[in-house]
Amino acid sequence: MAAAYLTHHQKVLRLYKKSLRHIESWCIFRDKYRFYACLLRARFDENKHEKDMMKATMMLKAGEEEFWANQHPQPYLFPDSPGGTSYERYECYKVSDKVKCTYQYFYHLEEKEKKKKLLWSFLFIVQNFGRKTLPYINGTRFSLVHLGCCTFTSHYFKEAMNPKCFCTRAE
Repeated sequence: MAAAYLTHHQKVLRLYKKSLRHIESWCIFRDKYRFYACLLRARFDENKHEKDMMKATMMLKAGEEEFWANQHPQPYLFPDSPGGTSYERYECYKVSDKVKCTYQYFYHLEEKEKKKKLLWSFLFIVQNFGRKTLPYINGTRFSLVHLGCCTFTSHYFKEAMNPKCFCTRAE
């Protein structure tokens, strides 16, 4: 099966993105990066509506040559991207969809535990900052019932992990 050729538009977009990534490698500070990114965007926008394909192709070729001449010698690579330090490092720990379908009950419990941990972290914030009502969590608004019965001290896991004691659904 033969691969399709890239359109002119796709080539220009890829050149723009590569250029932005290399500017990011050259400029450490965010404000300086933003300035040069705006200048680059202005240069691309000048010729956005070019109708003559021969001229547009020549400009693209000149842009690629300029990119090649000015590219960073050691560009920043994200750790999880190809070529990064952690690329495919944790593939063996990822669970396939087939296994998730087989053990639906287990993964359902895991999701419930994640929601519970999120709720307890909100409760901790509420108790420390004095709010009476929690934000919405998955479409449900929670409120505090007994502010004084549970404290987030050394007995946190013993007392606060009892949902009947600490919070109920607001009606």
